[in-house]
Amino acid sequence: MCIVSEMETASSLIETPKPLLSLVGEPDDGTRIFRREGTHEEMAEWFDAICEHVGPTVSPGGAANYAAVTRPGVYKRLRAGTMTAFCFHIIGKTKTLFGGTKKLKELAIVYIPVSECQAWRKELEQRVAKLKEGKPITPEDEVALDEADGEHTDGMHEFLNRDPKDKKKKGIRYIQ
Repeated sequence: MCIVSEMETASSLIETPKPLLSLVGEPDDGTRIFRREGTHEEMAEWFDAICEHVGPTVSPGGAANYAAVTRPGVYKRLRAGTMTAFCFHIIGKTKTLFGGTKKLKELAIVYIPVSECQAWRKELEQRVAKLKEGKPITPEDEVALDEADGEHTDGMHEFLNRDPKDKKKKGIRYIQ
């Protein structure tokens, strides 16, 4: 199963075991969003390996429901590098009108470890209990509670769908 490390905020982030790193790829800069691309068959192998090493996973919407937070809160946490996501882009090729080839890349399939959702929910429940008991809350408590409620904006999830390494590459077309 997964190895868990304790963070200052009492949330638990999975540690990505070395055998899994070779399969999931390097994380996007400043985050814990691991990306991989390949065929449908490779996606199945990738998913099985993640579940074997990390345990059950959910989509970002499932993570929001599981942790009792908003979906924007999940995206905010992913962007900040305080939650892990595994993304897979299924790829293919197509011919252009002029005889060239263009790489087709599907928007990311995204999975988040349930263990991190459980830890986040537990952390938030403890902070809310503190509020209900009338105990003083710290600035960290306020930030954590605000993070869980993130604000909805158009395109707030686009950073997950598109691989940042593709920004400067030509000849890649994202499809759904």
